[in-house]
Amino acid sequence: MKSKPLFIGLLIFAVLTVAVTAYSGSLTGRWGTPIAVNEARAALKLLPMTIGNWQAEKEGELDKSSVTMLEVKDSYITRSYKNTMTQTVVHITIILGPSGRVTVHTPEICFGGKDYAKEGDRVSVPINVQVDNGAKTIEDSFWRVDFAGKSLDTSNRISFYYGHSSGDAWIATENARWTFAKYRYAYKLQAQAYTGTSGDAPTDTVKEFLTDVLPEIHQHLTLNK
Repeated sequence: MKSKPLFIGLLIFAVLTVAVTAYSGSLTGRWGTPIAVNEARAALKLLPMTIGNWQAEKEGELDKSSVTMLEVKDSYITRSYKNTMTQTVVHITIILGPSGRVTVHTPEICFGGKDYAKEGDRVSVPINVQVDNGAKTIEDSFWRVDFAGKSLDTSNRISFYYGHSSGDAWIATENARWTFAKYRYAYKLQAQAYTGTSGDAPTDTVKEFLTDVLPEIHQHLTLNK
């Protein structure tokens, strides 16, 4: 009879071990990539090279270290779009990857250094988007953070917008990793552009770009819908 509590204890431990292992495997992709994720990758790649007045000049690639770190092989697009009317250029990257990976790297961490310094705190910028031919409004929000050149040769100001999505609205959240922890995969969008030289009144080129292209981008977010 004394062995019964020990047997029950071992049984509970075994059940917990299997449960934790299964949960960990589901988050890390250990049990394989679901069909939905493959479909989401394919849909993202089909984002048009021309959206309204914005024409993609080229298709880029992330550096190998970023691809490895974020675990986003074949799960991203990175392009430079030029406005055919104003000639302004915006660079955009959208990635789909494990939520724990893609939610922790921000421009504040990855950009800057000896050439650029952050100007002020990041601010949340709302952008209302009309989709389904105006039948639905999506309330997107992105973080905006600006950097200014430290030297005379690199005095251009750069503006970054970034946010995350589970497949619906893009959101700017104080703790993206916690917000998206319940999702196995998440999207990250980052867009950037030069906004003038230091001392000039900054233009919001990136917001103008996002306002134009977000309705199309939303048509290519299929995960968790």
